[in-house]
Amino acid sequence: IDSPEAEEGFEYRLRVVTGREGLWDARNPQCTVFVDGESAVQAMDTNHTWMAIDAGHHKVNLYFYNGMEVSYPRLGIYIEKTDLRIESLYYDLFVPYEAMKCLASDTREYQQICGALDRACLLLDFRHKYSADFYNSIKECTDFIKEEFYNKVCGKSEHEIALIGHTHIDVAWLWTLAQTKEKSQRSFSTVIRLMERYPEYIFMSSQPQLYQYVKENDPELYEKIKQKVKEGRWEPEGSMWLEADTNIISGESLVRQILLGKKFMMEEFGIDNTSLWLPDVFGYSAALPQILKKSGTPRFFTSKISWCETDKFPHDNFIWQGIDGSEVFAVLSDNYVKILNPERMLASWKNHVNKKYSDLHISTFGYGDGGGGPTAEMIENYKRMKYGFPGFPKLTMSKSAATIDRIKEQFDKNVENYRFAPKWRGELYLEMHRGTYTSIAKNKKNNRTSELLYQSAEALSIAESVFNADSIYPAEMFDANWHTILKNQFHDIIPGSSIKEVYDDSDVEYAKVISDGEKIMEDKLSYIASNVSSDGGILVYNSTPFEADGVIETENGSMYVSGIPANGWKVVKPEKVVQVVKAGDKFIENDIVRVEFDDKYHITSFVDKRLGREIIPRGEVANVLEVYEDYPREYDAWEITEYYKQKKWIADDVQSVEIINNGVTAGLKITRKYCESMFVQTITLKANSARLDFDTYVDWHEDHVLLKAAFPLDIRTDNALYEIQFGHIAR
Repeated sequence: IDSPEAEEGFEYRLRVVTGREGLWDARNPQCTVFVDGESAVQAMDTNHTWMAIDAGHHKVNLYFYNGMEVSYPRLGIYIEKTDLRIESLYYDLFVPYEAMKCLASDTREYQQICGALDRACLLLDFRHKYSADFYNSIKECTDFIKEEFYNKVCGKSEHEIALIGHTHIDVAWLWTLAQTKEKSQRSFSTVIRLMERYPEYIFMSSQPQLYQYVKENDPELYEKIKQKVKEGRWEPEGSMWLEADTNIISGESLVRQILLGKKFMMEEFGIDNTSLWLPDVFGYSAALPQILKKSGTPRFFTSKISWCETDKFPHDNFIWQGIDGSEVFAVLSDNYVKILNPERMLASWKNHVNKKYSDLHISTFGYGDGGGGPTAEMIENYKRMKYGFPGFPKLTMSKSAATIDRIKEQFDKNVENYRFAPKWRGELYLEMHRGTYTSIAKNKKNNRTSELLYQSAEALSIAESVFNADSIYPAEMFDANWHTILKNQFHDIIPGSSIKEVYDDSDVEYAKVISDGEKIMEDKLSYIASNVSSDGGILVYNSTPFEADGVIETENGSMYVSGIPANGWKVVKPEKVVQVVKAGDKFIENDIVRVEFDDKYHITSFVDKRLGREIIPRGEVANVLEVYEDYPREYDAWEITEYYKQKKWIADDVQSVEIINNGVTAGLKITRKYCESMFVQTITLKANSARLDFDTYVDWHEDHVLLKAAFPLDIRTDNALYEIQFGHIAR
């Protein structure tokens, strides 16, 4: 393209339009702009539609991503000439005008803004556009509105919104990881471009995974980011490797998310993260405060809890107490994807709950989810709103960590005055997206398999060194594969809320992770076994942190073993089983419990012989496969809406029953049918055990129904204890 030389007061811009401008950009077309062979200059999308371009002949490449849509009204690429004086006055007048419309017309603040705009507009001379008189009136109007409105009328508010330039980039969701690499490049290049244009612009971004993508794919852009970090204008904050789900993953994974996240930020940028930044995660484990406190991360930020479907969360500045009594300071904002304009800023301030504890509110701004971040228009709005319009809080451009510290300082001072600190004990439960905890079950299983496998593989690699001074600890492989495990714990991957292609990719990644881990386990166990005298017995390894008893499978069949030490091994010989375990057509029994079934193989009785205690309520049955209609109001794969229980069917069409008994385990294998789906339940009881095990295989072919297994018990209680990371919680 050829861009003319711009005369004083003008600028030439490259504009790209698709006909979908103004729409949310998560599903819409996006492109990366390369000029004269440089690294990415900036992105273009439905909200970022132009970039300034210098005079001269340029080779411009636009690399497009089509998004989720397949057709657009048009694609326009052209050069436009912009009058910067007119544009500046436009914002000077338009931003307070938009603010005025947010206020009641009978208020003094409305009248103050309206009067200033009236008087300013009377100075404009539209008789001969672009004439000397016209530009003289532009200058006169500009000078008037700045002096008489911005400098004299504004600035009276004692309230403040600290703005955090931000773009929430889902590491995967409606796109694959491959596209996320490009989204990171697009969004971050746009940030740099805007920083060059606006010296007051400050930006923050979490998730080392995104920085790693840019470092690998665009080193030149990455160096620009590092320079802005040094200048104090780009804030890498957040503590975790990425914004992970906190309810599904293990305690070990939570710790490693923070360990590797903080390690990356320190090594790459020299910054010790002090805040856990999780704006969009589907609820927060009560184990987190303890983990945060122990990892030097005393601050927590989210906005997702404001999405609760039924109950409004009562605080936005509060002390969050975990299961062990550890406390961190928590800040809740009303949204993480926000347009910076008067209407949204006023709404954000009104949504600030704990005003008596802090007159400072934190608010991110910028397009997110699909990336993009703030726009030039948003920063132009900020340049006007920072003066503090009548009826509005003043705005400041800030860093997240420093802002949370300022809020905490005000909070502590006012807690003394009110002698009461808002405090929340336990989990931060999100009343939304509850269907995600069963979606894409294979992904959750692969995650848990990988977590346990790598803890065991690491322990065994250390244990091998007891016998082999020359043993090699595969640190590089462990590190690479743990990063893969952590990546797939992103809050739209592991819950099951991403598109199919994301899980096609994760299947391949998990297969490699598990294969590598199993090979390490096999090699290390084989070496240990070859150096331990078995004396005709079998070496049994226990990878759990508890001494274990139970049934193992060997090439000669099942056998019962006991006293296997935690994270250790023991050579055992087959033990004689004193207790008897047996199964018949309608029962399973050992010396501790007896279980009885009806013709549909629902459980009619479960008796603990030691106590003489029946736990199935009289007249009821357990292990009932219940089918419910599932048409939520929105987010089909994400939600379970409260009215789902109004329609229920029972999957009780028994096709076959097989009795299982290998001497130490006995039970029933039951095959059922429901419409086009099949269920195979293997229900077993082991010798020496009071626990009944269920192994259920489901071949599912139904739409818009959900399946639950119901177990009514003869227990009266208002709560139950549920395992979470490093402890339990009552619900």
